[in-house]
Amino acid sequence: MTRDQLIRMENDVVRAFVRALELAHPHLEGHSERVASYAVAIGCELGLSKATLRALRLAAALHDIGMLGLPDELLTVAPLTPQQRIQIQEHPRLSVLLVSRIHRFKDLSLWIECHHERWDGTGYPHGWRGEQIPLPARVLAVAEAFDGMRTETPYRPALSEQQAVEAIHQGAGTLFDPRVVQAFLKVQPVLQPVGRE
Repeated sequence: MTRDQLIRMENDVVRAFVRALELAHPHLEGHSERVASYAVAIGCELGLSKATLRALRLAAALHDIGMLGLPDELLTVAPLTPQQRIQIQEHPRLSVLLVSRIHRFKDLSLWIECHHERWDGTGYPHGWRGEQIPLPARVLAVAEAFDGMRTETPYRPALSEQQAVEAIHQGAGTLFDPRVVQAFLKVQPVLQPVGRE
């Protein structure tokens, strides 16, 4: 199998996973693709290598795949009980269980598992802080949070673009790596998000 064929096969596997997620949870349609676009743009601004950017794109596309293992009502009810919140917080680990079954994707597992870790240590699943969190996971955290804020959910209406940008800016140094936030703020004005108005 040539390298180009292998890359096409990897892309097809990722698209199939993402489509399955969107069919199971329609409110997530487009989320994975937008997060991947944002993450790669931030990574470019940070000067990440071409190989890391490609892996980051794959990790971003697959970051929420563990949602397939959650009951649909868990993602459509509000407000959540403490027990339901704990269940939802299992989705990064469930994502890792799925992704790590594909040998070529095993290296993405830690980034996916840590995309809800926070710079100040208040995230999950490990409560890691600062540079304990792999840089690609810190990039995913910003990209995912921005798109999450721009997407309407059962818990809250979507924020405007400016409100979401301001929330990311305010989270620098607490929720998010300040260097990643600065890269995001530089590229965000020129991003053309997929599936947005």
